[in-house]
Amino acid sequence: MKKSVAWSDDRVHSFFGSSAKRIAERLMMPGFTNSLKVFLARGSRERRFTIPVLLWLGIFGAAHAGMRSMEAILGAACAAVEGATCLPLRAVTMTQSGWSRAKERMSLGLLRRVWREWIEVARAAAGKVALYRGMRLVAFDKKTLQVPESLWTVFGSHRGCRGEGPAQAELMVAYDVCLRVPLEFTLGKVREDERFLARRLLRKLPTALVLVDSGFYSIEFFAEIGRTGHEFLTRMRGNGRPRLLKRLGPDDALYEIRASVAYWAEKGVAVPGTMTVRIVKVQWKGFRPVRIVTSLLDPETFTREELIDLYHRRWHIETFFRELTHDVEFEHWHTRTLKGLYVEMLFYMIYVSAVRAHLAEAAKQAELLPGHLSFSRAAEFCVRAWCRMAKVSPERTALLRTELTEYLARTTIDIRPGRSFERDRQKRRLESRKKKLQALKEKKHAA
Repeated sequence: MKKSVAWSDDRVHSFFGSSAKRIAERLMMPGFTNSLKVFLARGSRERRFTIPVLLWLGIFGAAHAGMRSMEAILGAACAAVEGATCLPLRAVTMTQSGWSRAKERMSLGLLRRVWREWIEVARAAAGKVALYRGMRLVAFDKKTLQVPESLWTVFGSHRGCRGEGPAQAELMVAYDVCLRVPLEFTLGKVREDERFLARRLLRKLPTALVLVDSGFYSIEFFAEIGRTGHEFLTRMRGNGRPRLLKRLGPDDALYEIRASVAYWAEKGVAVPGTMTVRIVKVQWKGFRPVRIVTSLLDPETFTREELIDLYHRRWHIETFFRELTHDVEFEHWHTRTLKGLYVEMLFYMIYVSAVRAHLAEAAKQAELLPGHLSFSRAAEFCVRAWCRMAKVSPERTALLRTELTEYLARTTIDIRPGRSFERDRQKRRLESRKKKLQALKEKKHAA
């Protein structure tokens, strides 16, 4: 009969700490983890949570956010790296309260630096695909999310709930639609204007073509985009009445849009009275006519067909929010403080960017676009591969990364070009019922 081994607290911690360090060093670029600031422990509860341990636990926690508690995540992280041997003493060495206190002291700037590192890894892997005519394609959009109830005084709740609903916040994300990675984010009070939240992020981005929906339509927002050195592409609201200046081609012309100077003057905002824009008209089968508005005025450099295709790409930020909600389950918070909320949000962004960086490498090898590979299938396999990095030699790590890249290159999604459908769902259902009734009649007469 095999003897059970007695593990001391320090031994269990040293094994897990060294494993987390190996994962952090092998995931990031060589020497990157050594360049991070030293995390100085203050109390006995968080003294075991060093920078590599926190990074690994944060990424692992973001990948398993749907678990019922932080204690369950800690146990799963230890079991995934060291096996079931360390579970009996995990509660003593890696406590839930210790992790909570360590996260409260975690530097947001350090986490943003790790996040930017993964974005650059994805950009280097994608190469020329990462840019469109020297610009980044960045989509802005807002999502209302539930936050810990203790933060109700910070963010509030929707008016329709009469103050009795759950605490909620507005999440504004700047998303690179070529790389499929989030670039920046900010949180605002519930019902806060999405254009105000987007202005916080504009100055943090390099030169980009900003893709937004009609909810952002405002000459004041367009002027702010121009002042920060960006271009914009959006959809005009249905009640827009621009003045025609010059026709450039079929359903393509330069127009002048106007702003209510008196309205903005009351708000203390200086806006131009008029602005010259380019408007492209398009109608897809089953949809209403759409007017696409942009600051890209040259019809030879930016053709009408290109502008229509660019507006379609804005939809990728909607799929990003779907990935956060269904694949990552990011609204399962394990904190009650504002600082802890930002720490967990940054870990979610790091996790998504890390998976997307691996997908960019795989797409380059398979000569595909990063968006042609499945995030949901890749995310689970990436976490398992990262856990294996703690148990193999440095020579074996290179082979493991190669195996991971080869597997991710096979996680292609179904591309269905030219797909169209009726917008009216009730109409489709009615036609479906008619077909079923007709089939039943034919079957009855055949009998």
